[in-house]
Amino acid sequence: MTDSATLPRSTVPNMASPPRGADIVERELDRNAAVLPPIPAIMARLQTELSSEWVNTARLANLVRTDPALDAMVLKVANSPYWRGSRQIHEVEEAVQRLGKDNLRSLALVLAMRNGKFPTTGLLKGSMHDFWRHALLVATGAVHIFRKSAQPSDAMEQVWTAALFHDLGAMFMPMLFAHEWEVLEERVASAAPSVQNISPLYSMEREVLGTDHAMVGGVFAKKFWKLPESVAVLIGYWTEAASVVPPEAAWAIRRADEAAQAHGVCWQPFVTRVHKLEPLDEDSGAGAACDPDFCMEAVEKNIALVDALIS
Repeated sequence: MTDSATLPRSTVPNMASPPRGADIVERELDRNAAVLPPIPAIMARLQTELSSEWVNTARLANLVRTDPALDAMVLKVANSPYWRGSRQIHEVEEAVQRLGKDNLRSLALVLAMRNGKFPTTGLLKGSMHDFWRHALLVATGAVHIFRKSAQPSDAMEQVWTAALFHDLGAMFMPMLFAHEWEVLEERVASAAPSVQNISPLYSMEREVLGTDHAMVGGVFAKKFWKLPESVAVLIGYWTEAASVVPPEAAWAIRRADEAAQAHGVCWQPFVTRVHKLEPLDEDSGAGAACDPDFCMEAVEKNIALVDALIS
């Protein structure tokens, strides 16, 4: 991604009031550091292995074998109806080869996240299954949308990782802003369930908490999980894609998120969901993401893949 590490401008457009700064979010995260989840060990090791220029199937298989839950899941998914070939697979090395490294990475990360100790109050009664199903669908959809921009492979990796964790901050909102969170819960619960009365969750968060879960997730990803700054920027600012320079990657994540919601793959309450995508102006810098039909198709074609991975 050209200038992928460039930070967003300090003033984010189209906001009624400036968000709480990253310094305030970081302070609240520091206060709760003892209960924040560490990055799963298998995730860190797999990311390191996949980034190596000498990566091969045998080494990946050996890594998978060190985690019994992942070992079993890889074999299960490789033999699922979505991937099943002419014969049953019993060796993890063959399963890794059948799935491919990208799907292996998706499977490992989602399994690690689902088994991790994450707070769920911030999901507003949504389930962890729905949360990670949505996250993985946004990741696969965002890469499909962004690929139209003919960007290098390392940029694709950044988009995939940022999109997978784009909602991560939602889990931490109640512990960081306890009183304000109660107000937000009441507002969501009292909102009329009408398509004409939809307000995005991040907009409600800004009005009540002064920041949104994207900002919290971006600060957390950079400070506590040590993810690259270019990835943390995308996690932190995808809700304000126009403020990221260049904007294509952030727009790909935002539009994939909206398309997933419109397809009903979402953990959020009805009153905060996007139900229809609208076209974007060509001068928005969103590229292929301007086209709502393309975004909807990019996400829809990955639903079966995602369901196979998290079944």
